[in-house]
Amino acid sequence: MSSLKDKGIGVLLRLSWALRRNPARFLFSDGNFRRVTGGERDEVAFLRRRWQANGTGTIWDVGASLGKYTCDIARANPNCKILAFEPNLNSLYFLAHRTAPLANIEIVPCALTVDGREMKGSYEPNFNAEATGPLVPTFSVAEALAKFGKPVFIKMDVEGEEFKIFREQADLLRGIHLLVEWHPQHVKDPVPPLKHWHVHEVFPSHTYLEPMAEK
Repeated sequence: MSSLKDKGIGVLLRLSWALRRNPARFLFSDGNFRRVTGGERDEVAFLRRRWQANGTGTIWDVGASLGKYTCDIARANPNCKILAFEPNLNSLYFLAHRTAPLANIEIVPCALTVDGREMKGSYEPNFNAEATGPLVPTFSVAEALAKFGKPVFIKMDVEGEEFKIFREQADLLRGIHLLVEWHPQHVKDPVPPLKHWHVHEVFPSHTYLEPMAEK
C-alpha cells in the first residue's frame, strides 16, 4: 500500500511531466508551417524531390531545426533514411515531436563542423542569440561520412559554418547533391570555389550544387 509520501511524489512527478510536455508543440504542424512560410513554396517543392531513381539511400538534413523541411523530404523519399542533424537543445524537443510518426527519420543531436570540435550549445530558441551553453559535441564532416556513409543529398543550413566546410573540405563532399543556404551576415568571406559542382542559384541565398560527372 502506498504511503502518503509516495502518493505525493507521484502527484509531483505527473505534474512535472505535464509541464514538460510543452503544449506549444502542437502549433508546429505542417499546416501552420505552410501558413507562416507561404512564400517558400519553391523551396518546399525543391526539397520534395525524389533524390535517387531507385528510391534508396541516405539524405542529410543538416540544421533541421524544428523539422519544417525534414518531414517533406522524408515523405518524398520513403525508402531513404533521413538523418536530421540539429544541435539546438530547444529545437530537438519539437523536432522529435514532428518527426516521430515517420519511421525513416533518424535524429542526430549534433552540429556538423569542419573539425568535430566541441561547441557551446543553447536552449535558447532564437538561434541568432548568443548561445547559452552547455558545451555539446559535434561531428566533423569526415566523422559523419565514416559513421553514416555518403548521402545522395544534403540540405545544409549551418549558420556560417558552410564557408569553412567548402573552403577546407569540399573534396569530401564531391559527388553529393547539396542545397546550401549561405549566411553572409555571419561570415564576411566570399563563397569558396565550388569546383566539383554545377552551381545553380535557386532561391535567395540558396545554391543548388549539382555534381559534375566524374572523369
